[in-house]
Amino acid sequence: MGCRNCGGTEIEHESSRGMSYCVSCGEVCEENTIVAEVTFGEAASGAAIVQGSFVRAGQTRANMGGPGRHGSGQESREITLYNSRRRIQRLATALNLSEHYVDSAQRFFTLALNLNFTRGRRSIYVSAACLYIVCRQEKGSQMLIDFSDILQVSVFKLGATFVKLVNMLNLQLPIVDPTIYISRFASMLEFGDKTQQVCMDAIRLVQRMERDWIRTGRRPSGICGACLLIAARMHNFRRTQKEIIRVVKIADGTLRRRLEEFRNTPSGSLTVADFRGLWLEQSADPPAFTRNRIKARKAFLEQQRKAGNVQSRIVNALRARDNDDDYDEQTDDEEGPDGELDESGDGEDAHFDKVVEDAFRDEFSQYLKNGALKLISPEVATDDYNPDVSTWSELDDDEVSNIMLTEDEVKLKTEIWDRENKEFMEERERKRLAKEAEIGGRKRRRSTKKKVVVAGATPLESAQNMLATRRLSKKINYDVLGKLFDNSIATRPKVEPLNTTMIPSAAPSRMISVVGTPTQQSGFATPTQETAFSPTQA
Repeated sequence: MGCRNCGGTEIEHESSRGMSYCVSCGEVCEENTIVAEVTFGEAASGAAIVQGSFVRAGQTRANMGGPGRHGSGQESREITLYNSRRRIQRLATALNLSEHYVDSAQRFFTLALNLNFTRGRRSIYVSAACLYIVCRQEKGSQMLIDFSDILQVSVFKLGATFVKLVNMLNLQLPIVDPTIYISRFASMLEFGDKTQQVCMDAIRLVQRMERDWIRTGRRPSGICGACLLIAARMHNFRRTQKEIIRVVKIADGTLRRRLEEFRNTPSGSLTVADFRGLWLEQSADPPAFTRNRIKARKAFLEQQRKAGNVQSRIVNALRARDNDDDYDEQTDDEEGPDGELDESGDGEDAHFDKVVEDAFRDEFSQYLKNGALKLISPEVATDDYNPDVSTWSELDDDEVSNIMLTEDEVKLKTEIWDRENKEFMEERERKRLAKEAEIGGRKRRRSTKKKVVVAGATPLESAQNMLATRRLSKKINYDVLGKLFDNSIATRPKVEPLNTTMIPSAAPSRMISVVGTPTQQSGFATPTQETAFSPTQA
C-alpha cells in the first residue's frame, strides 16, 4: 500500500490509535476506529472516562451514546437477541449446563423470532422452551418442572409454549427414556455405597414395565418413582412414599397406581431372587385394557344377578298364588333330595316359560275386564271377551276403526284437554288480543303508488283527465275552470262547502269578509272573485 499524496511506500502502523500514516508527508492512509485496547480520557469535570464503545459479538453497529447523543444506537432485534441470550445463560448456569446448550438454544430462539413466535408471549417462556428442546435432543436429565421451579412459573404454561414451539419448528424430539432420570433421583435419595446396585435394579424394573405396557403413555417421573421405591425395598432401604414423592415430584395417587399396575403383572408375583435371575418372555396386557375388561365383567355379573333376582321373585310369587295339587306334584318331581331345584335339566326352563305365559294371560284378562275400557270401546270391556289371541279371527283393516274416536268422545277429550290447559289457553288468548290491539294502533302508511294519468287524444282531454285524477288545491274554483274548457261534463273533484269567515286585516279597526274559504283551513286566506270587501262590514 502506498501513500495517495506523495506516492511513498513507507507506511507506519500505530495499533494503539488504529491508524496508518505516511512517514514522508504524514498523510493518514488508513484509519480503523475499532481497536482492541481500552483507552481512557478526561472529562470536563476531571473524571476519567472510557473512550469509544464496546461492540459485542454479532452486533452490527457500535453504541452511539455520549454527550448530546440519545439512545443506544442498537436495533430492537439486537436488543431482543441480547436479552434472550442473557436469560438462557442464567438458566443454563442454574441447571449446570455447558456453553453448547446455550448456543443451540440461542439458535432456536432466533428461528422463533424470525417466525414471529415471540409476539404475544413472554420472552422468558420462549427462552426456557428453547433450552428445554436442546436438553431433550441431547437426552439430558433435566425435566420441564425443573425450569418451572427456577423461573417460578406454572409448568402448564411453560409446557404449552414448548408444545407450540415444537409444532411451529416441525421438530421430531425423541421419546423420553425414564432410565436417564434413575441416577439423578437415586443420588438424591442417599443410598450410599449401594446407589449403583439400586440403579441397576430400578433400570431392570423400568425395562420390565415397558414390556408389560405400563410405561407406554405415562410420564417418566411416575415410572421412575415406582421403580426406585421397589428397588429400595429390594435392598432393604426403607424409603417412604413421601420421600419418593418429594424427590420425583409426583402425586401420591400416581405412585400408588403405578405400584398397583405392576403388582397385577406376572413379574409382580416373583420373589427378589427370581426377578433378578429370571426374565419372563410373556408380556401382560395393557393396564387400561385389563381395567376395562374387569369393569365389563363386573357389569355383566351385576346384570345377571339382577335378572336372577327378578326371575326368582316371579317364580316365588306364582308358586304362592298357585297351590293346587298338580303344581305341588310337579315341583316335588323337579326338586332334589335337599329341596333345591335341579338347574341342570331343561324342565325348569320349560316350566318357567309356561308359568310366565299363564301369568301374562291372567293379567291381560283382568285388563280387558276393566270398566275403564268402556270409554275407548264398549265392545272390548265385556265379560265374555276371549283373551286368547289365536281365536281372534276377525282381525283385519276394519279393526283400525276402533282406534278412531266418536264425536262424543272427541267432545269429552276436548273438554278434558281445555280444563287441563286452561292457563295456557288464557295466556294465548291474551297474547292474541294484545297483538291485535298493537296492529290496530299503528298508523296506516300512506300509499306510495302513483296514479296513472291516461293521455287524451287532444291537450284538452289530457287536461281534463289530469284534473279528474289529481286534486291540485282546495283554493281553485273548478266550476270556473271547467267553463274555460267549455265542457260541462268535465269530471271535477269534490269541493267542500264554502262559508263566510271573518279574518282580521292588518289594520286593527278593519275586518275582511272572506267567502269561499274551506272550514278546515286555518290561517289567512286569499279572497277570490266572489269575495265582497266592505270596510264597514262587521
